[in-house]
Amino acid sequence: MGDGGSPRDSECWRGGVTFSDAPYVAAVEHRNYIMVDITGSSEDESIIDLMFTDSVKVLDSDKKDCGHADPSSPPPAATTAPRPHRINILSLRLRLAGRVHRSMSKKKKLSAGFPAQEEVSALLPPPERASAEEEARPEEFNRVFLTYASSLDERFDGFGEQFSCMEFKGRRVPVLVQEQGIGRGDQPITFAANLLSYRSAGNWSTTYAPSGAVVGMQGGTDAVRRVWSQLRDHDVPVSALWLQDWVGQRKTAIGSQLWWNWEVDDDHYAGWKDLIRDLRCDGVRTMTYCNPCLVPMGEKGNARRHLYEEAKELGILVRDEAGEPYMMPNTAFDVAMLDFTNPEASSWFKGILRGMADEGVSGWMADFGEGLPLDARLHSGEDPVAAHNRYPELWARVNREFADEWKSEAGEDEEEGVVFFVRAGFRESSRWAMLFWEGDQMVSWQANDGIKSSVVGLLSGGLSGIPLNHSDAGGYCTVDLPLLRYRRSEELLMRWMEVNAFTVVFRTHEGNKPGSNCQFYSNSRILAHFARCAKMYKAWEFYRVQLVEEAAEKGLPVARHLFLHYPEDRRVQELTYQQFLVGTEMMVVPVLDKGRTAVTAYFPTSDGGSWRHVWTGEEFGGGHRSGHGSVGEATVHGFQAEVTADVGCPAVFVRVGSPVGERQSGYIYKEQPTCRARSHEVALD
Repeated sequence: MGDGGSPRDSECWRGGVTFSDAPYVAAVEHRNYIMVDITGSSEDESIIDLMFTDSVKVLDSDKKDCGHADPSSPPPAATTAPRPHRINILSLRLRLAGRVHRSMSKKKKLSAGFPAQEEVSALLPPPERASAEEEARPEEFNRVFLTYASSLDERFDGFGEQFSCMEFKGRRVPVLVQEQGIGRGDQPITFAANLLSYRSAGNWSTTYAPSGAVVGMQGGTDAVRRVWSQLRDHDVPVSALWLQDWVGQRKTAIGSQLWWNWEVDDDHYAGWKDLIRDLRCDGVRTMTYCNPCLVPMGEKGNARRHLYEEAKELGILVRDEAGEPYMMPNTAFDVAMLDFTNPEASSWFKGILRGMADEGVSGWMADFGEGLPLDARLHSGEDPVAAHNRYPELWARVNREFADEWKSEAGEDEEEGVVFFVRAGFRESSRWAMLFWEGDQMVSWQANDGIKSSVVGLLSGGLSGIPLNHSDAGGYCTVDLPLLRYRRSEELLMRWMEVNAFTVVFRTHEGNKPGSNCQFYSNSRILAHFARCAKMYKAWEFYRVQLVEEAAEKGLPVARHLFLHYPEDRRVQELTYQQFLVGTEMMVVPVLDKGRTAVTAYFPTSDGGSWRHVWTGEEFGGGHRSGHGSVGEATVHGFQAEVTADVGCPAVFVRVGSPVGERQSGYIYKEQPTCRARSHEVALD
């Protein structure tokens, strides 16, 4: 809501409506998209269903005195209004649903006419039967439906980091932090995942600046030193080695997983401090992994501390209805979650982080945060449904507070700072998180949960206040069964590297089954390609620093949908994963389909600029023909061309005349081999 404070601060705002015990809802228009901010809770439920339609039945709730509607008074009569082109005054129709303990048939009747694609109520614990006293109470309301009049060409973007859609008009969007799922509609993996665990597949709606590469490695000290030597031989610019299995590995049904007990496994990483020191002497940092969950350690013989038992004794774990630690199934083992509504839990976990930093660790993946059970009992006594979306904010805050404390103790020494990255988030997460990553994509070319979805997540997150984001190069989720196989191919890994070389962090991951996947070190050809992509990433470091500063000041994402700078261009509005901007001076058109060696790039010309291909120097713009035609006020202002994009030569363009483009192109011409120059203009649809 800007520097002026949030709706909760002022308790009234233009176009907002508040009911007793009902969530706050605010909508703010910005260019062609609506940003919706939802907070608050009710006694039984805090889920809000938002349905955007072309309805023209409206009532005016734009109170000049910011007075809130009185739920006891009858609503004004609906009036028929002409369809506006843009919603400047938030006219709306209210539909109020009753308490959760009403029968399902009554609920269905109230929500008739809303084409639900996701039933959020299925995520809630079963409602308890209402007592006689509750039945005798006056009827209360805890759900608000807002139906906005919307012109045909109006768009709705954002809604957090989404992976399947960029535009949501006509959809019901659940506002619930949750793991994105496996497959998300791509078949056959979605069907198989749901057979194993209900809802684990997710669907279209489920959602969560170094100078060199962040290299994801596992396997212990000897394996890390061996690959580190290969990286040096190939002159790969490396900022950090990310060693997620520092706590030791455990074999489970889904592959190689970790012992969730946040201390180094001295057997797996013998000479841990020596390894960290040697890497640091070579200019390479060490990063690790942690999350807000703990497991009993009875099966692990070499544990020095049993963090689960310590947390249980202190009473800082999320509890179940019986007051015991809430044990949640996680693939093949059960875990307990720290209760960060208890200040003692935050202080205790900061001590764990301090132990990591004291050993020389410079950063970590702060995983999970989206899994607070909806029927848990919390130290604060608050409704767990209301707390569910807030938990990832608390998790990021604990990590950030420690990072700030550590930096404060280090003083002016920039080399002593630490960094962490998260995947789950909500409204306040960008305030606390240093970096984001997009969670676990499949190692596939598919649209809903593969390489394409990583670009959609990157851009939708950027529209939703997640400016510093990236994905695992190559994806994560691997399936290697006789009748169902998703294994990372060499081509997929290479193309994913090319995409991520132009995001804020260039980081690799071996995946949940490293032995089934092609890795950057699998052969000399891939290792050479990895070195090439790392040098591409290094080449625009100077510009990345500028963009990170801009993100901190203005909230603009590093990787951007073209819509942010060409909002009136109809062709730009139709783009999802096909291409993206890096700041304003670079444009990337990645290869996201198997076997392709060319891409179709769209070049907006409304600003009169031209673009130069970084490998060949060919310019696009100026004399090229611009398209014509319009729908409403959205007009095509540009042209498209097919451009060669061999492996190792992704279609990347810089603005002609831009100092950023000239500086980067000079580096690329000097350091990179020649790429084929072949392109031709193609007609617009």
